[in-house]
Amino acid sequence: MKNLDEIYERFGQLLEEERPYSDPACTFAGICSRLGVEPGVLEEYIYSQVGMSGEEVLEAYRRSEASGASDE
Repeated sequence: MKNLDEIYERFGQLLEEERPYSDPACTFAGICSRLGVEPGVLEEYIYSQVGMSGEEVLEAYRRSEASGASDE
């Protein structure tokens, strides 16, 4: 299995650089598939780091993007 620290870092980079959450059809499971990791494994790691589920992280990014767009 790949190093979870590395996968977690790639997850963050993907969110910041490619902004897949901008697509409403984007899911945490879909991102995990792109990263080559089981959703449950990454979910547990993310929760241990930030206290949120993978879908909650995506929603936080979506809310942040929406509030940023309304500020313009």
